Amino acid sequence: MGVSFHVVDNSKDAISAMKSQVRQAMKACGKEMEANAKNRVHVRTGALRDSIEYEAGDDYAAVGSNLDYALDEEMRNGGGHDFVKPAVSEHVSDYESIIKSALEG
Repeated sequence: MGVSFHVVDNSKDAISAMKSQVRQAMKACGKEMEANAKNRVHVRTGALRDSIEYEAGDDYAAVGSNLDYALDEEMRNGGGHDFVKPAVSEHVSDYESIIKSALEG
């Protein structure tokens, strides 16, 4: 009576699936950061709010604006209207939950 084994290496598929889950989590975090920044930004005409967008890659999410005065608005001393930093720093636990959920899913 002989015993035989057949070994299948699924590591490439597992790694690919995990990378896909991380990419989806980064997109979800980016969308959430964008919404948080838009909810926080000081609005006069709406141009700055409308210019806020997220970018997500394989292992990162970022949010910001390409308008010339966006950085001035974010960094203004004494009564500034920062919107990017709090959109990220005040919601870290939300982003952690999004990532955790994506990796468990």
